[in-house]
This record gives sequence, C-alpha cells and structure tokens, in this order.
Amino acid sequence: MFVISIAVTTAALVAEKQLAIAFAHKELVGSRYLAIVRDIYPAILIQPDDPSLALPRPSPDEILKALAAAEADAANGLQTAELEQALAETLRKLWSDKTAQNTDRLVLEALSNEHKLASRIGDDSNLALDPDLNTYYLQNIVVARLAGLVSQLGEMQTLLRAAKATGSLSNKHMARLVFLDSSIRSTADAVKSDFAAAGRGDVDGSLRRNVDAAIATMIASVESYLGTANAAHLGGEITRLDPASLERAFSSAVGSIVKGWGSAQTDLNRLLQQRIDDLVGKLGLSLTLIGVLVGLSILLAIMTHRHIVSSLGHLGEIVAKVGKSKTSNVVSDRDTKDEFKSLTLAFNEMLAELAAAREREIADQARSAQQTLLTTMGQMAASIAHELNQPLAAMVTNANASLRFLANSMFKKDGQKKAEVNVNQLIQEVLGLMQGDLENQQVSLRTELEAQPIQVLGDRVQLQQVILNLITNAIDAMGSVTERQRVLRVKSETKESGVVITVEDSGTGIDPKITGRIFDAFYTTKSHGMGVGLAICRSIIEAHGGGISASPGNPNGCIFQVVLPTHELRAA
Repeated sequence: MFVISIAVTTAALVAEKQLAIAFAHKELVGSRYLAIVRDIYPAILIQPDDPSLALPRPSPDEILKALAAAEADAANGLQTAELEQALAETLRKLWSDKTAQNTDRLVLEALSNEHKLASRIGDDSNLALDPDLNTYYLQNIVVARLAGLVSQLGEMQTLLRAAKATGSLSNKHMARLVFLDSSIRSTADAVKSDFAAAGRGDVDGSLRRNVDAAIATMIASVESYLGTANAAHLGGEITRLDPASLERAFSSAVGSIVKGWGSAQTDLNRLLQQRIDDLVGKLGLSLTLIGVLVGLSILLAIMTHRHIVSSLGHLGEIVAKVGKSKTSNVVSDRDTKDEFKSLTLAFNEMLAELAAAREREIADQARSAQQTLLTTMGQMAASIAHELNQPLAAMVTNANASLRFLANSMFKKDGQKKAEVNVNQLIQEVLGLMQGDLENQQVSLRTELEAQPIQVLGDRVQLQQVILNLITNAIDAMGSVTERQRVLRVKSETKESGVVITVEDSGTGIDPKITGRIFDAFYTTKSHGMGVGLAICRSIIEAHGGGISASPGNPNGCIFQVVLPTHELRAA
C-alpha cells in the first residue's frame, strides 16, 4: 500500500506540472505564430520602393510559405485554419491585382483578416489567460494593442492616399479620419499603460531594459505621423497634402511599430521559456525529494525486516516445528542481540517447562501450548503492526499536505498592496479593452452602473483580471448563438451584503448540476479550455474577502455575481 500511495502521489504531481508546462508551451507556440503575422504588416502597408524601410523585405511567396508553415505547426492546438486561409487568399489577390481601387479595398480586407487571426491566436493559445502579471500585459500589447494600432494606421493612410488621388475629401471620410486619429491615440496610450503594468511584475528590470526604448520610439513615430496626417487633412483641404512627407512618416511609424512589436514579443518568448524551465526544474526537484523519501522508506523496510520480521519468522518456524513434531523439545538456538533476545530466552524456558510436564498432561498441554503460542504471536503481530502503521500514516499525511501546499502556491501571490478602487471605472476600462471582441462577435452591450461612485479596497490589476475573465467567458458562451440576439449585461450596485458586480449573457447557459464545480481548478466545459480561469477568479475574490457565484439565466444564458466588501470613500 505504501508503494501504491507513493506512485499515486508522484503521478498526480507529474500530471499537475505537465499541465502547467503544456499551458506555457501552448502560449509559446501562439507567440511564434504571431511573429509571422507581424511581419506581414509592412509587406502590405509600405510601398515596395520606399527607401526608408530598414526592415528585411521578404517576397510574397516567402510570406505565404511562412504563414502556411506557422499554421501547420499550430494546427494541433489552435483553431486558426479558416482565418489563415482567408488571410492567405486576400494576400494573393492583393499582390496579383495592381488596380488602385482594388488595392485599397484589399489592403483594408487584409488588415481586418490579420487582426482577426491575431485575436484568435491569442485566445486559442492561452495567451489571453496568462496567469503572470508581466507576461499577461505583455501578451495583451502583442496580441491586441499593436495589431489594432497598425491596422488603424493602415486604414488612415489608405483613406489619405485615396483622397489625394481624387483631390477631394468627403465629409464621411473626414469624420472617419477624426475617429481614427482618436482611436490611434487611445491605443497608443493603452500600450503605454499596459507596458507600465507589465513593469510591476518585472522583478529584475530586464523587461524595461529590453523593451522600453523600442516602445518609446514607437509612440514618438506614431505621434509624428499623426501630426503630419492632421496637417494634411484638417479643414478638409487635402490639396495641402505632401505625399512624400506623409509616406515617409507612415513608413517610419509602421517600421517602429513592427520593431517595438518584435522587441516585446522577443521578451514575451523569453519569459514564457523561463517559466517552462522553472516548472521543469521544480518538477525535477520534487521527483528528487520523492526519490529520497522512497529510498529512506526502503531503508526503513530493510531494517524492519532484519530486526523484526526475520525474528518473528524464526519464532514462527519454531512454532511450526512444535506443531509438526508433536513434542515440546524443540529449542531456539538463535543468538540475537536485539529486543527479541529476552523473548527467545523466555520462549526456550517455556518449551523446557512444557517438556517436563509432557508425561503428565501430553494431549492437553500440547493443545494449550499451541493456543498460547498462537495468541502470543497474534498479539505481538498486532502490536508491531500498530507501531508501524502510526509513523507510516503520519508520513503519508504529511506528504499529502505538502502536495496540497505546493498545488495552492501556484495560484497565490503574496505581497500585493491594496488600494481604493472605483468599481464603475474599473468596469469601464475592461469594457474598453473588450470593445473589439464585442464588435467582432456582434454582441450588444448593456450596462447598468450605479450612479454614485462605488469604492472597494483591493488590488486593481487582480480585480480587473476577474472582470476581464468573466466578460471573455460570456462572449465565448454566446459564440454559437444564432437564433437570438447576443446580449451582454454588466451591472454594479450596492447592497447590504456589499458591492455586487453582475455579468449576464444570453449564451447557451450552464447545467445547474455543475454550478458547484465550475470554480474547481482544471474543470472546464470548453473544448479548448484549461479550466483555470474561474478558479483563479475565485481565489482572487476570496482573497479580497468577497465571494463569487454562478447561476442559470432566465430564460437563457448564465449569470455570474461577484460580491466585495464595501469601502467608504476617504475624505479629500
């Protein structure tokens, strides 16, 4: 039983570590796929004869082959084949059709397809569910921010090129340019904010050293391009546009984004590989400790056999001889130096006494001796088994407790400082992050936020991660809904129990029988999920003194509620 217990414990430990390693490895596969997608942007946005492009310029055939190879490598883990084929087909049309009107349309179509593919890679490769602070925000920059930023720049440049070609700028296009200008600036600010958040988890400062300069250069180039573009179209006078200056500013902006993207992605890959190496190292250390424990246990078993079991076996052989010979003249001649010596001597004396009385009470004495021996051996065996079971049971219990401690420590992070957090503002920030996904999935957003500010005391990043995870799950739950409107409701209110945040969707809903299990680690209803998102959410909320629950919606969907303790606003 001891061997079985050790084997089961070891198998559980290895399985747990393998899940974590596979999770990080899948993220690394997605990041490498994104690197191929990243290199397509300059190929479709920057003019082929632009001398300002300092980046390598692969041919269209090389780009398509690299894209197909990346899809082949990720085919087993990512559901991206359809989006990859759509992008490849658009690129072939773009590079084969030289008509200016078709080129502008195909460029915008290619940008849209690239953005969709990047988002799907982030979702399917677990990047969007990254559990670490620095890599979570770094992947958000790589997956969502920079892909959206370069797509917005590409659309603005396409509109300006078309306006210069026609010599006029319609009110519709003018309004679109103003909107794109605002969106680009907002995305650039979000990149800076995410990078600052990632820096909070940068213990050794390597992330700042490797990426900070590239991000700063990228932001400066984007702002320079916007200044040139605004000077060209403000007031609707497109005739003031200098195409050469605009193209140089655009090429510089795209080039700096791609370089910054590359720097961020290189560090993301480094951090993911470092996490994999750490997990492998911890697994090796755990197996080594288990091996030492098994070795000590085997040594204990050998010592037990030598000093206890063998002596008991010798006594058993004497009893067997007495039973077979029907005489009491069998004497143990074994010279022991352990605790069984006195037992052996007493046993010999008992046999001698039985031999002297044999002639008087042969039959009764023989049966009595056998009964006495059997009773003594049984009591002795029970006593020894009891003495052995106590330390062995304690060892198994301590081993199980240690394993539970190791498992829980993966999801708990100490040292987080709590501060006042405005719940409504936090919800608005998360909804801003998810705006692209809501539009792509055609989800109607309805918010019911309490008019007065709601304040709680907690870690802003952790609470943001909880709301982001709940909204992402809600969008995924509505992905297969076609017969009714996809509606996401987000509500905040103050009750006697505390601050209540409600996220409700109109998706497929959940079975009431499993509502008690969906917050367990590694339990998931998704075909591609890992089952850690809601478990992390519950850990975060409970660490804040609150609670989280799920229930079926009426008549469709699912309702998640987060309850946090209310925190009064401090006086100014």
